Amino acid sequence: YATTIANDIVEMHICQEKKGNKMVPVIMISHGSLASSIKETTKLIIEMRDEVYCLELKEEESLEDFKCRLEQLILRVRGRTDKVIIISDMPLATPFNAAAMLMEKYHIFHLTGMSMQMLTFLLQKDNSHMHAEDLCRRALERAKEQTLYLNDILKGEKKD
Repeated sequence: YATTIANDIVEMHICQEKKGNKMVPVIMISHGSLASSIKETTKLIIEMRDEVYCLELKEEESLEDFKCRLEQLILRVRGRTDKVIIISDMPLATPFNAAAMLMEKYHIFHLTGMSMQMLTFLLQKDNSHMHAEDLCRRALERAKEQTLYLNDILKGEKKD
């Protein structure tokens, strides 16, 4: 774990030193109020980057209507980088499908399986100047590393 943190710090400083690297906005999409709730919770844990937006699927909202709202948000926030990072709550559901459909039209980096482990890395202010693809890959690695079944870990420690 300490090695992971050290590598993250080195990557962060290397990426911050590169000139012309613009911050890519992040859009969190979900069913119900999950995205905004996780965003608010993440603020309690880390100093959050700027340009984080939430879009939540309303009850009875169609895929087409949600996709239209997502596209409008992308057009509003993508700025000079012409890129956006989207994190959807789960694969193959309406928010995920809307983002996947728009990937053909816009430069989107799409992560799915929204979790605190992923977001505490992805949304850190210190990481906001990393290249979007590198940032997404590291956030995914972090989520995998920090998703644990504690019972197995405790069993391993008790073995003689």
